[in-house]
Amino acid sequence: MAATAVGIGATVPAPNILSSLFDLTPAEARLAVEPASGLSVQEAAMEIGIAVKSARTYLDRIFRKTETSRQSQLVALLKSTWSFS
Repeated sequence: MAATAVGIGATVPAPNILSSLFDLTPAEARLAVEPASGLSVQEAAMEIGIAVKSARTYLDRIFRKTETSRQSQLVALLKSTWSFS
């Protein structure tokens, strides 16, 4: 169980928190945090060591699981989510 609140913070939760919050696989969670740092899909794929085609597939799954449809929406959602310590 993860407790969260929506706030105006500029940081993105760690991948393991995102996995719990949105039922993301570890690979999806690692990819989800990359656009928040300004990386393109191609750059994010290189950063985490996966093919661009895989990154696009993961991103489609992330959008479905987070109920977003664009990277800007995903980034806004992730930056507005923080966990209680």
